[in-house]
Amino acid sequence: MPGGLVLDDGRRLGRAELRPLTGREEEWVTQHAGMPSAHLATKILSACFVRLEDVPVSSDIIDKLLVGDRDYLILQLRRMTLGDRFAAVFSCPACKRAMDVEFLAQDIAIEPRPQKAVEYTWQTAQRAIRYRLPNGADQEAVAELPGGEAVEALMARCVIDDGGTPLSVAERAAVIAEMDRLAPQIDLELELNCPECGHSFTTPFDCTSFFFSEIRAQSRHLIREVHYLALHYHWSEAEILNLQRDRRRRYLALLNETLRPN
Repeated sequence: MPGGLVLDDGRRLGRAELRPLTGREEEWVTQHAGMPSAHLATKILSACFVRLEDVPVSSDIIDKLLVGDRDYLILQLRRMTLGDRFAAVFSCPACKRAMDVEFLAQDIAIEPRPQKAVEYTWQTAQRAIRYRLPNGADQEAVAELPGGEAVEALMARCVIDDGGTPLSVAERAAVIAEMDRLAPQIDLELELNCPECGHSFTTPFDCTSFFFSEIRAQSRHLIREVHYLALHYHWSEAEILNLQRDRRRRYLALLNETLRPN
């Protein structure tokens, strides 16, 4: 992971093992379409985490992972489940026309910033401000708050000790800047040119939200796959949903070969 989880004893865990989504997780994402991405990410990471070095993975561990690490792991799950190629549709801000955009997972910028401590201190002339970097639990806690309120709530959770005096506007800005400097970054900004009107613009891309929307968009294929495999192999729905997508597709390919007219 680009940041890693630092334990209370100072040890850093940076190597994670994941498995691809099964039909069970794909179905769960589809059934929870209104749930914020932060909550979806926690559920899916909890289900697909195999190990984090030698530490048993629990929901508590998933909550403690830094935001950048969680985004990175979701990106890897997306690559394992759907592949490296992204196909998205954006709206031109000038002419409002829809435009198709394709790019690869390798185009997503990753800035590794290995962590060395659980918390950090920013020193001013008057006091020392102790804080930690935002993690999954923080994401979930503020996920449904409006923008301004979410920032306030996030700061309240991440500032461990302000010396008993609320942070000034300048101090808040400085601490936020330090958080950005220290946290691992998974970022993609697409530089696009509208083929209809020629307008050039830059737009951010949220890989985590996009992955979950892709899973939901393909839910109809999952139902058809379950039906087809159950019809010919007589497996139960539960047995089929426990298969990973690649495995399901292999069986479907074999069926198509077997049932194709000579």
